[in-house]
Amino acid sequence: MQTNQTLTFATANLFNFVAPPDAFYDFENIYEAEAWTEKCRWTKEKFAELNADIVGLQEVFSIEAAKSMMAEIGYAHFAAVDTPHVEDDYIFSKPVVAIASRYPITQCETATEVVSLVENYHTTFPGFSRKPIKATIDVPNIGEVAVYVCHLKSQRAAEGKDKDLEHPLLGRWLSSQQRGWEAVMLRLFMEQEYQRHPIPTLLMGDMNQGLESSITGQLTQNLSDESRLTLEDSWSIYTSRNTDTKRTPTHYHFSKGNVLDYILMSQEFQPDSQYSLADVIHYQVIDQHLVNPIFEKDKQASDHAFVAVTVNFIL
Repeated sequence: MQTNQTLTFATANLFNFVAPPDAFYDFENIYEAEAWTEKCRWTKEKFAELNADIVGLQEVFSIEAAKSMMAEIGYAHFAAVDTPHVEDDYIFSKPVVAIASRYPITQCETATEVVSLVENYHTTFPGFSRKPIKATIDVPNIGEVAVYVCHLKSQRAAEGKDKDLEHPLLGRWLSSQQRGWEAVMLRLFMEQEYQRHPIPTLLMGDMNQGLESSITGQLTQNLSDESRLTLEDSWSIYTSRNTDTKRTPTHYHFSKGNVLDYILMSQEFQPDSQYSLADVIHYQVIDQHLVNPIFEKDKQASDHAFVAVTVNFIL
């Protein structure tokens, strides 16, 4: 019998979320007090529109500020597994991901490489550019849900030690290689955890590339073995029953729109699976600030759309 128990998940790239007097990347990048207040106001307003129960965050420099802001709007539970790199006393680089939830986070750890598989191929994983989160959340009337949050390596070309010897082809290839490693290692870790403890599982984040790519597409590649963790794009699940809906980009490079931000779901959310427990009933993209910005409202907006998915559990 279908219940009224719904759950909404969201992913949000906060875009250089750093509280003054700290700076992001360069000593000139410090929000003035008014700008910081506006950035927090805008962000909280968008989360109110999404009304999500569990939110994955990217580009967090100021962890305590993010935790405090999310607590103000009803997310009593918050976790991060890494800290941003500090170039100087107040100049931050390498932001981290975080998760905020209305329900208790009972366990939180970082995803790691599956050493036995890597060693079997006599190779070496270079490590994650940003450590992904695995959080176990205890949802009333539903039970445990595993939520992963990631921010895969950007498409920006890798830098060499000597600027004079850099080559764009090699830089882009190394960046793609890193992103591919991260996608594969994350999926293998998720498979291992799912095999150990099979519960409804989601991966949310900024993939920095569309899933149609052979690189990030490793996350959803079908291995024809439903006993393994199988991830599917929530948009694909939603539009299997809502076929007249057009996909909205989540990021723009000049005038070209791309989908970079995804919520991927395990077989418990897939209608054709024997393990299905929930229906995807709504898919939302907040993108007005990208396609039709209003300066006074959106002057401290993110450069990404925020994405949310609502599911209805069948128990």
